[in-house]
Amino acid sequence: MPLRPAVAALALVSSLAVAACGSDGDKQAEEQQGTPAQARAEIGEVRAALDTAVASLKEGDARAAENAVSEGYLQHFEKVEGPLEEVDAELNEKLEDGIREELRAKIRDGGSVAEVTRMVSDLKADLATAEQKLR
Repeated sequence: MPLRPAVAALALVSSLAVAACGSDGDKQAEEQQGTPAQARAEIGEVRAALDTAVASLKEGDARAAENAVSEGYLQHFEKVEGPLEEVDAELNEKLEDGIREELRAKIRDGGSVAEVTRMVSDLKADLATAEQKLR
Protein backbone atom coordinates (compact mmCIF):
# COMPACT_ATOMS: atom_id res chain seq x y z
CA MET A 1 0.00 0.00 0.00
CA PRO A 2 1.98 2.99 -1.21
CA LEU A 3 -0.76 5.39 -0.11
CA ARG A 4 -0.17 4.77 3.60
CA PRO A 5 3.49 5.98 3.62
CA ALA A 6 2.45 9.03 1.59
CA VAL A 7 -0.26 9.92 4.10
CA ALA A 8 2.17 9.44 6.99
CA ALA A 9 4.73 11.68 5.27
CA LEU A 10 2.09 14.33 4.62
CA ALA A 11 1.00 14.24 8.26
CA LEU A 12 4.63 14.63 9.40
CA VAL A 13 5.26 17.55 7.05
CA SER A 14 2.01 19.22 8.16
CA SER A 15 2.86 18.90 11.84
CA LEU A 16 6.33 20.34 11.23
CA ALA A 17 4.81 23.25 9.33
CA VAL A 18 2.45 23.98 12.22
CA ALA A 19 5.33 23.81 14.70
CA ALA A 20 7.35 26.20 12.57
CA CYS A 21 4.47 28.69 12.54
CA GLY A 22 4.51 28.69 16.32
CA SER A 23 8.18 29.61 16.30
CA ASP A 24 7.54 32.51 13.95
CA GLY A 25 4.74 33.71 16.20
CA ASP A 26 7.03 33.57 19.23
CA LYS A 27 9.69 35.53 17.36
CA GLN A 28 7.14 38.17 16.30
CA ALA A 29 5.90 38.49 19.87
CA GLU A 30 9.46 39.04 21.08
CA GLU A 31 10.03 41.69 18.41
CA GLN A 32 6.83 43.50 19.40
CA GLN A 33 7.77 43.32 23.06
CA GLY A 34 11.04 45.18 22.45
CA THR A 35 14.20 45.51 24.42
CA PRO A 36 14.78 47.44 27.64
CA ALA A 37 16.58 50.13 25.62
CA GLN A 38 13.60 50.49 23.29
CA ALA A 39 11.26 50.59 26.29
CA ARG A 40 13.31 53.44 27.81
CA ALA A 41 12.97 55.39 24.56
CA GLU A 42 9.21 54.81 24.56
CA ILE A 43 8.98 56.11 28.13
CA GLY A 44 10.14 59.47 26.79
CA GLU A 45 7.28 59.40 24.31
CA VAL A 46 4.80 58.55 27.07
CA ARG A 47 6.05 61.56 29.06
CA ALA A 48 5.58 63.79 26.01
CA ALA A 49 2.00 62.51 25.59
CA LEU A 50 1.26 63.24 29.25
CA ASP A 51 2.64 66.77 28.85
CA THR A 52 0.47 67.25 25.76
CA ALA A 53 -2.56 66.11 27.74
CA VAL A 54 -1.90 68.66 30.49
CA ALA A 55 -1.37 71.42 27.92
CA SER A 56 -4.62 70.51 26.18
CA LEU A 57 -6.50 70.53 29.45
CA LYS A 58 -5.06 73.95 30.32
CA GLU A 59 -6.46 75.16 26.99
CA GLY A 60 -9.86 73.80 28.00
CA ASP A 61 -9.84 70.85 25.60
CA ALA A 62 -10.53 67.78 27.73
CA ARG A 63 -11.23 65.65 24.69
CA ALA A 64 -7.80 66.37 23.20
CA ALA A 65 -6.26 65.70 26.63
CA GLU A 66 -7.93 62.30 26.85
CA ASN A 67 -6.91 61.51 23.27
CA ALA A 68 -3.28 62.41 24.04
CA VAL A 69 -3.29 60.03 27.01
CA SER A 70 -4.90 57.27 24.93
CA GLU A 71 -2.41 57.70 22.10
CA GLY A 72 0.51 57.77 24.52
CA TYR A 73 -0.70 54.57 26.08
CA LEU A 74 -1.51 52.69 22.88
CA GLN A 75 1.38 53.89 20.74
CA HIS A 76 4.11 53.98 23.36
CA PHE A 77 3.37 52.48 26.77
CA GLU A 78 2.27 49.22 25.15
CA LYS A 79 5.90 48.85 24.03
CA VAL A 80 7.13 49.38 27.59
CA GLU A 81 4.90 46.78 29.22
CA GLY A 82 6.72 43.60 28.14
CA PRO A 83 10.23 44.58 29.27
CA LEU A 84 8.93 46.29 32.42
CA GLU A 85 6.79 43.28 33.32
CA GLU A 86 9.97 41.20 33.40
CA VAL A 87 11.74 43.46 35.90
CA ASP A 88 8.85 44.82 38.00
CA ALA A 89 5.37 43.47 37.36
CA GLU A 90 3.82 45.53 40.17
CA LEU A 91 5.18 48.82 38.79
CA ASN A 92 4.06 47.83 35.31
CA GLU A 93 0.53 47.23 36.54
CA LYS A 94 0.51 50.48 38.52
CA LEU A 95 1.55 52.48 35.45
CA GLU A 96 -0.79 50.60 33.17
CA ASP A 97 -3.80 51.24 35.39
CA GLY A 98 -2.71 54.78 36.18
CA ILE A 99 -2.40 55.83 32.54
CA ARG A 100 -5.03 53.75 30.82
CA GLU A 101 -7.75 53.87 33.47
CA GLU A 102 -7.28 56.42 36.24
CA LEU A 103 -5.87 59.40 34.35
CA ARG A 104 -8.30 59.04 31.47
CA ALA A 105 -11.20 58.73 33.91
CA LYS A 106 -10.08 61.82 35.82
CA ILE A 107 -10.00 63.83 32.58
CA ARG A 108 -13.29 62.37 31.36
CA ASP A 109 -14.99 63.10 34.69
CA GLY A 110 -13.98 66.77 34.55
CA GLY A 111 -10.99 66.69 36.90
CA SER A 112 -9.32 70.04 37.42
CA VAL A 113 -6.04 70.99 35.79
CA ALA A 114 -4.43 70.82 39.23
CA GLU A 115 -5.73 67.28 39.87
CA VAL A 116 -4.64 66.03 36.46
CA THR A 117 -1.25 67.74 36.79
CA ARG A 118 -0.73 66.01 40.15
CA MET A 119 -1.62 62.63 38.65
CA VAL A 120 0.71 63.24 35.71
CA SER A 121 3.53 64.18 38.12
CA ASP A 122 3.02 60.95 40.04
CA LEU A 123 2.95 58.93 36.82
CA LYS A 124 6.10 60.62 35.57
CA ALA A 125 7.86 59.76 38.85
CA ASP A 126 6.84 56.12 38.35
CA LEU A 127 8.04 56.30 34.73
CA ALA A 128 11.41 57.53 35.99
CA THR A 129 11.56 54.53 38.33
CA ALA A 130 10.66 52.24 35.43
CA GLU A 131 13.41 53.79 33.34
CA GLN A 132 15.96 53.05 36.06
CA LYS A 133 14.76 49.47 36.44
CA LEU A 134 15.10 48.94 32.69
CA ARG A 135 18.83 49.83 32.70
